[in-house]
Amino acid sequence: MNSFLPDSLYLACPMCMSGAEGVLADAANSAIAVMLVLLSGVLMGFLGFIFYLMKRAKRFTGDVPGEVTA
Repeated sequence: MNSFLPDSLYLACPMCMSGAEGVLADAANSAIAVMLVLLSGVLMGFLGFIFYLMKRAKRFTGDVPGEVTA
């Protein structure tokens, strides 16, 4: 499989695969790689949203109606 991650990072464990080789092992390893990519995408989305909220909170700091600033 040609990807940006080394194969050893996302290979299915030998206990789950029970020493299987061939098409089924390749499919299981590819499924693990796809799930890792999806998981990292979702986590990056959460991180981006958190940074967006932090940036927005800084922009609106001090704009509370009725608050007297000294």
